[in-house]
Amino acid sequence: MSSAPLFHLAFPVVDLEATEHWYVQGLGCRRGRRSAEALVLELGGHQLVAHLEPDGPQQQKGIYPRHFGLVFASAGELEALEQQARARGLRLGGTPRLRFAGTALEHRSLFLIDPSGNWLEFKHYSNPEAITGLEDHHLVGDQKSTG
Repeated sequence: MSSAPLFHLAFPVVDLEATEHWYVQGLGCRRGRRSAEALVLELGGHQLVAHLEPDGPQQQKGIYPRHFGLVFASAGELEALEQQARARGLRLGGTPRLRFAGTALEHRSLFLIDPSGNWLEFKHYSNPEAITGLEDHHLVGDQKSTG
């Protein structure tokens, strides 16, 4: 295990069996502990914990208000994940796209939707400084639709 801190995220799911299959067989996560109410997964070296919530999370119609995922260091890693997702029949949340093209914030995004309706975003930035820096830029995400 790395000596660097690991990120932890807990999220709601409606079916632990379907969740385990999607994240392990589909996305390629490593399975950790499992109880009747929760499942521990490893995603990119970080800890995810799926908690059974029979009524399910509030369904959303797009990427907001919540989603989670990984930022890849190389475009090739993102492309490989997209090919894997398509080959394994994972549900895409729209067409993968280039966002903020031609700016310092340019990045490619791929959204996937798990069996419980949780949205995951995977991306690669052309400019690595844009991942957490560039404070003088004020664009974050897409504009929310008012319609």
